[in-house]
Amino acid sequence: MSQAVAISCKGVSKRFTLIDGGNAWRLAFGMGKDMPFFQALDGVTFDVPKGQFVGVLGRNGAGKSTLLRVLGGVYSPDKGSVSVSGAMSAIYELGLVGNPQLTGRAYAERLLTVHGFERRERAVMIEDIHEFSELGDRFDDPVLTYSAGMGARLFFSAATAGSYEVYLLDEVLSVGDQHFRAKCWRRLRDRISRGASGVLVTHDWAAIVRMCETAHVLQRGRVLYSGAAEKAARMYLYGEEARATYVADNCRFTQRPETIITAVPGEDVVLEFGVRLNAALPIGCTCAVERLQPGYGWETALMTRAAMPVTDRPGDYILSVTIPRLPLEPGSYQISLHLTTPDLEIPGRLKLLDGLSWLDGNGLALEVVGAPGSGLTLPLRWQVDPSRGEGA
Repeated sequence: MSQAVAISCKGVSKRFTLIDGGNAWRLAFGMGKDMPFFQALDGVTFDVPKGQFVGVLGRNGAGKSTLLRVLGGVYSPDKGSVSVSGAMSAIYELGLVGNPQLTGRAYAERLLTVHGFERRERAVMIEDIHEFSELGDRFDDPVLTYSAGMGARLFFSAATAGSYEVYLLDEVLSVGDQHFRAKCWRRLRDRISRGASGVLVTHDWAAIVRMCETAHVLQRGRVLYSGAAEKAARMYLYGEEARATYVADNCRFTQRPETIITAVPGEDVVLEFGVRLNAALPIGCTCAVERLQPGYGWETALMTRAAMPVTDRPGDYILSVTIPRLPLEPGSYQISLHLTTPDLEIPGRLKLLDGLSWLDGNGLALEVVGAPGSGLTLPLRWQVDPSRGEGA
């Protein structure tokens, strides 16, 4: 059975005519057919499954914001089609529903009116926006007097005050102070837990990895890559040159498991890797098991406390890593391993020689199978002392 789709974008293209003082008259007289143009989007195709957020990464001018506005109906595509299933809210810019002369309260009132909320609903939601944005008395000042952070507070608070089915977000999570960004994440996690879908457009690859399972990388209006969010982040950061960040001439992995590793909670997991050391260096290995939690990001489930020593003599080796009595719940994980050597210039720091990880695009998939709740738990004993209860 195919998965339900919240947003469908099929072969979307969009161009903008380049107008200056010397050719504007041609448009006025219907002679703009041969005028120069900028191709902002070119044949963009992807779907957003219901209940998921999809990320879009790209450099300046890649077409990210144009794509979001086409999805939201601000621009109509020159070619292709867009369909959205469900009530939608979007954060683009203030000018879409007002002008900078509006107060924060008036902006919220107008946005909610555009979204079709009744007067009684709007009154309650505006109080929520006022409280969530933490603007205080400034809520009744013109938006043109706001700082960038204050504007971000207002726009995000207003766009997420209602429980919509689809959200379109443009860079909003990268603006504002750390306290408010944490509030934004909590609210979005709440929306995701209720089955909301959406598109997050940003330069912040960490936000994409934190919130999205899949992502797309745009380059000059075309989709350069589509797939897992962690691999999209790698493509965005490094292109095809991610492994150039390692000093792999002295030491590198020569072989690794080729298939998905399947494990059972409570049983040992044994992994074997080929390692080649070309110089006399003290080599260590770090290991971590991570899991993507939508709305939270990549969380470390297990990791070594320090680099485990491997060898200091040149040669070919089989590196065996054992995770005893796997203490994980059933689910999908990634295993990351890195070969390291001490940095002689900075005591306590390690140099990375080679790596297998999600950010490198070559991490090891680990599927833990079993019934829910079959994972091991820490042997803790809980006790409630009634003498220390409330009113004691």
